[in-house]
Amino acid sequence: MQLSRLQFRTKQAAGKIRRFIRANIYTDENEKLLARREGECTRCGACCKILFKCPFLIEQRSPEAGKAIYTCGIYGQHFNQCRIYPLVPEDLEEIEEPCGYTFR
Repeated sequence: MQLSRLQFRTKQAAGKIRRFIRANIYTDENEKLLARREGECTRCGACCKILFKCPFLIEQRSPEAGKAIYTCGIYGQHFNQCRIYPLVPEDLEEIEEPCGYTFR
């Protein structure tokens, strides 16, 4: 079953709230959850475009035709929820592009 655009955006909004709470308030299980994560960041920028484009997202053109590489304009001082993304498999359901991370 495919979600309507409104349902998908609602799911993204709920995910943003969930990630904020998990990253800043209920942090006890985060290390255990992150241990289930496999893969690496591919710098696709998908996580920075959930619901809206992050104002700190910087797009650079790659030498490969049609590819873009994204960086964070405040990396090193970025938000806790950005540092732990993705924390749970549900996080990957809220992006519109493939991610380099998976969960076991």
